[in-house]
Amino acid sequence: MWYILEQLLYDNSIEEEYWRKMRQKLSSNSAIIVGLVAAIGGFLYGYDTGLINDIMEMQYVMSKFPSNHMSFSTHERALITAILSLGTLSGALVAPLLSDNFGRKFSIILSAAFIFNLGNILQTASSTVALLCIGRAISGVGIGMLSAVVPLYQAEASPKWVRGSVVFTYQWAITWGLMIASAICQGTRKVPNSVSYRVPIGLQFLWATGLSLGMFFLPESPRYYVQKNNIEKALQSLSKLRRLPTSDPDLIEELVEIKANYDYELSFGKTTVLDCFRNGGGRHKQVLRMITGIGVQAFQQCSGINFIFYYGTNFFASAGMSNYYMMSFVTYCVNTVFTIPGIILIDTIGRRKLLVGGGVGMSTSNFIIAIVGECVSSSYISSTICISFSCVFIAFFASSWGGCAWALASDIYGISIRQKAMSITTATNWIMNFIFAYITPYLIDTGNHTASLGTKIFFIWGGLNTLGTIFVYFTVYETKGLKLEEVDYMYLHCDGARSSSKFKSTKIDYKNYDNSPPSDSSINEKNHEDDHSNSLEQDHSKEASNYLSSLSQETPDQVPGDINNHEITIVPYNNVLSPSISDNSMTSTDCGHFKHQGPEHGSEDYQKYLNSLQDVAPPHRDEEQSGSSIGHSKLGFSEPNNLNINTGVTLAPILHQPPDFDSDSESNDSRSTT
Repeated sequence: MWYILEQLLYDNSIEEEYWRKMRQKLSSNSAIIVGLVAAIGGFLYGYDTGLINDIMEMQYVMSKFPSNHMSFSTHERALITAILSLGTLSGALVAPLLSDNFGRKFSIILSAAFIFNLGNILQTASSTVALLCIGRAISGVGIGMLSAVVPLYQAEASPKWVRGSVVFTYQWAITWGLMIASAICQGTRKVPNSVSYRVPIGLQFLWATGLSLGMFFLPESPRYYVQKNNIEKALQSLSKLRRLPTSDPDLIEELVEIKANYDYELSFGKTTVLDCFRNGGGRHKQVLRMITGIGVQAFQQCSGINFIFYYGTNFFASAGMSNYYMMSFVTYCVNTVFTIPGIILIDTIGRRKLLVGGGVGMSTSNFIIAIVGECVSSSYISSTICISFSCVFIAFFASSWGGCAWALASDIYGISIRQKAMSITTATNWIMNFIFAYITPYLIDTGNHTASLGTKIFFIWGGLNTLGTIFVYFTVYETKGLKLEEVDYMYLHCDGARSSSKFKSTKIDYKNYDNSPPSDSSINEKNHEDDHSNSLEQDHSKEASNYLSSLSQETPDQVPGDINNHEITIVPYNNVLSPSISDNSMTSTDCGHFKHQGPEHGSEDYQKYLNSLQDVAPPHRDEEQSGSSIGHSKLGFSEPNNLNINTGVTLAPILHQPPDFDSDSESNDSRSTT
């Protein structure tokens, strides 16, 4: 057990030394804290889902809300349950507009503090089905935005060795919400007035306020700041998330790689929603990735889990359980407890094995329930077996598909389209959620215009689980142990999903990104770190210069936009990440490099650089390039793994002295100063 926990907290593939483990432990602990606070967004979803299941079975509610004042009709039950999913669908689709423009943190606070609470006010005040549905739809918009942004924020804020576990906590929070909602409704269901439903609904204000306050004290995603070309804030954010000083070489190297990856994707131009469904543009096998994300989210909702959590109380009552409220609570407890193995296993055995194994267990459980329900005549034996294997099914789902679907969707997309693609896959989840939430009463209820399937419905769930398992086997690439920036490289060089498990954390040469063979580049990071620390500073600077040279040779419509008409490149100089600003002081050489013409512009241009960072314009794809200068700003980093950065290094925006351009020619040549 201790070995599994050690594997979760430490990335032993990098380095075995004690100090490295302690640094990783600090980063892991910080990521887990950040992940748990953000995961309260999942708690809101789970709580609201569990709430409606129990509220519709309260005697007082059934005497006031339904049109016949006795019990909810099939249509009313389906509408109240499914209307939340329509709101969540809308919220998921509009999430990129806020998240990509104003930040992940702002989007989460806005969704919880304002949108969700507005809907909750209407739900608490409701005494009719119509107002209850309106309130649930508005709350759903907030939950939908949270479901698209929270897992993404968790993934972008976490180190690679614990990223899957952190995102899995979003699902764990959902299970806690389900369980606590059931427990609270257990205590209020017999109250003979509106307190019975208004207290459970009103408590949601506490959860939403807690999420908003918690997020206020957390840092923004560093990758969002990179997208906005605010490198100084990106460094500060990453420093807080990793609990490392801003001068830490590993911290700066991680930021360098994020920036280099974003520049590579941005060199192909700005992206739109349509680019999520197009191969190319620095996003390899993008169509397959979208099919994978959409498919996994769809099959998660087709598993039958919502049948138990939306209609479990009704199902257990029809199965002959006398205390069906308690049985429903037991299923929520099983769901919560068995999510913990998934949190541990996702970053130890990986996504593929977890999804395939969980799919097999879920399929088997559903088929057993269906067969026993139809073939065993004794109602006592039949109900006992059905309820038992319902819990087994929940255990398999909770430890695999429940959280793994969210983790996978937040892993597999490039930084330039990540939020857009995540929103589309999340919207798929909510579409399927709505479809099955709405049609399930018509499939299982008895009476006119219903299918009255009873336990036969588990044949449907079992069949869909089987299809989902096959789908995962052939389409899901393993992302365990990879940085988000390495995932595209893995898709480029792996022939298929089955071979992706062999891919290791990789040194990326952006100059030869599309041509570098996987056998040469897919190396173990431990060996890479050793080579990195033993290389000479001059060699690293030369390779960094080659990377920058490759960027400078891009065509005009590929180069990012203008920053106050200055050419800015961040390069290693005197072992410091320093800017070189091309005005009239840069001229092109025959080999595509750029040579400084004199030292007199150093201090003046450096100050312009610092000022320009505060007013970075968004990149424009179609600006013209002319003359021997670059003609467009290139706020780019040299390739991270070719950079020898010592402990005392700081990022250019927070330096107090300009780089020394008066070095002798030999030094300048060895460092390839641009």
